[in-house]
Amino acid sequence: MSAFEPEILQDFLTESGELLDALEGDLVALEQTPGDSPLINKVFRALHTIKGSASFLALTNLVAIAHSAESALNAARNGQAVVDRAMMDLLLQAVDLLKRQMDELRNGQDLTAPQPALIAGLNAIAEGKAAAKPTGAPTTAATATIEPPTASVNTGLGTGRGSDGGTGGGEFQATPLELGPGQVDLFDFLIADLDESLKKVESLLGAVADPSTRAGSTSGLSEQAESLAKSVEFFGAGEMARLSRLLGVAAESLSDLPAQLADQALARMRAVSWVLSKQAEGLREKQLRAYATGALAEHLESIASGQEPPSELKVDPAQPVERVLALEGVIAPAPVAADVAASTPAPRADDHAEPAAKSAEKGPEKSAEGGEGKAANVEQTIRVEVNRLETLMNLVGELVLQKNRIAAVSRQLGARLAGTPYHDLSENMSLAAGNLDRVAADIQLAVMRTRMQPLDKLFGKYPRLIRDLSRKTGKQIELVIEGGETEVDKSVIEELGDPLVHLMRNSADHGLEPPEERVATGKGPVGTITLSAANEGGSVKVLVKDDGRGLRREKIARKAIERGLVSESDVANLSDKDVFNFIFLPGFSTADQVSDLSGRGVGMDVVRTNIEKLKGTIELASTPGAGTTITITIPLTLAILPAMLVGVADEVYAIPLDAILEIVRPTAEQLTSIGEHPVMRLRETVLPLIKGSDALALPPEKQNADQPFAVILTQNDKRVGLLVSR
Repeated sequence: MSAFEPEILQDFLTESGELLDALEGDLVALEQTPGDSPLINKVFRALHTIKGSASFLALTNLVAIAHSAESALNAARNGQAVVDRAMMDLLLQAVDLLKRQMDELRNGQDLTAPQPALIAGLNAIAEGKAAAKPTGAPTTAATATIEPPTASVNTGLGTGRGSDGGTGGGEFQATPLELGPGQVDLFDFLIADLDESLKKVESLLGAVADPSTRAGSTSGLSEQAESLAKSVEFFGAGEMARLSRLLGVAAESLSDLPAQLADQALARMRAVSWVLSKQAEGLREKQLRAYATGALAEHLESIASGQEPPSELKVDPAQPVERVLALEGVIAPAPVAADVAASTPAPRADDHAEPAAKSAEKGPEKSAEGGEGKAANVEQTIRVEVNRLETLMNLVGELVLQKNRIAAVSRQLGARLAGTPYHDLSENMSLAAGNLDRVAADIQLAVMRTRMQPLDKLFGKYPRLIRDLSRKTGKQIELVIEGGETEVDKSVIEELGDPLVHLMRNSADHGLEPPEERVATGKGPVGTITLSAANEGGSVKVLVKDDGRGLRREKIARKAIERGLVSESDVANLSDKDVFNFIFLPGFSTADQVSDLSGRGVGMDVVRTNIEKLKGTIELASTPGAGTTITITIPLTLAILPAMLVGVADEVYAIPLDAILEIVRPTAEQLTSIGEHPVMRLRETVLPLIKGSDALALPPEKQNADQPFAVILTQNDKRVGLLVSR
């Protein structure tokens, strides 16, 4: 377990949790479009970010699985591996383990170690070999063991030179790299990260050197430099971290600098990259190398802020990087004979790096890594504890109540002061009450919006579910998601997740037919489940629709008769909708066989109960042979509900507005009774009537109060008239 402060751990859990939520959906999408390079890069960056943060927290088991998954994806990025089903199975298993480890971290438990077979399978892909199929079979310990590097360690303080001869390595002071227990386990990951990060830095430097590709690459270079800084900082390489961050700061400023200053900055950025590569060589040998970079850092920082360097410090951008390093005092000046090199093309900082022009040509990869540059209108967000939003919402509720009270007082004053010398006071009071009403409504709307989240956050989890269901059922299933941008209250999203899982399992297991059955009936072999959402007034409609075999009325009716829910004579008078609604009853199932997905009759009643808890409704429609549609209607929010005030005798009650269909004043001809139960004829229907005084159990002296109005209430297609006084 990491010993970092709870706040740091919480930030890691929040950020990584969001990345994992998006990662699962992106992986499923990638399986459908394995050649989507930007998507591969997006998934790779998410894993890289999680691994980098976990490395900082010394979460060894988490880093191990994230690193292997990242390495496998890197092979796909480089064209050394193909994203197929076998690879995706391994990657999704890795994501499942990461989620489990996040839960363990959240609960203060030790993190589960990755299965050696899973690590071996991912590493096989990373090495360009066939993916090892993960099994529960034990493997040798060597497949998951991280061996320490065998490079020699410089144990003393002194100076050294690079292996390239001359001043190629520069003058540096070396101190031993001391590793703690958690750092030893992660050392190999650091070295692998360094190699990968420095290659990206060099490639992106080539891209930002070209004015035509600069705007789309500076942000990527800045992010890569920051990622590098975090990795080496964990191992105590402070100078290397400072230089990395300076490189990132300079990259961000390039687009705003005049061409001449940008050239001066780029020359020194290449010099910084050179120093970083040499310090990375030192880390491989478990030594920290300190170079004389004070002047170089100071001058680069000054130029990046827009200041012209003195004439004696201006450099020719075409000069070799060694000339810039010598000018800045990082390495000793080369012999005069080496001036001949000025007539040859300038070498890159890394002997194995590609030329800048070639790097700049790599549009797709560079663009994916660096994005499109920082947009001018970058979205600004801030995380706020849910409890604070709850408190704010409660205060807004109180504000709305007081606003209503002031409005009532204003109306009373207006009635009493009309025609008196205080009429102007009444008008001012009415104006102030109106303004307060407007401001309170705006505040209420603004606070409610802080709790609203797009349904994409929920819908994004279901492509993985459908993929797994397709594998389990042996059916070909396509999931279509529409309206994910529709926003609802956070609490509604949390309660809606489980019902939707039940409904999609039913659609996959019962609704959709196997491919051969679909083809035999003239359909395509691939079944479709559509999950859609849309705003409708103050509510949201969520539809789960499939194009499967549909519900069979006869089968459901027969099961209902067997259970004694309806007589055989009465079932013929029921509508299809009434018959279909039997499936929402506890324990009701028409499945011939119980599977591990459905068929026990404990799903649909739970769905209905959960939806009713949300003050919502659920409806079912089906056409034999064409499919089934389930419609869920839920309120946008449960935090504040509009209500109508009604009076019964001298008491006042609030009824949620979405439960009211209409209000009528029944005539004597409309009122009658069936047996001892009062009813009301309303157009083509007959509705039961309930006296408000009875429903609210008012004392006897209030039972005979006049109650001439009928408020027509509805829930789940059932209607009743509630008699009230006003």
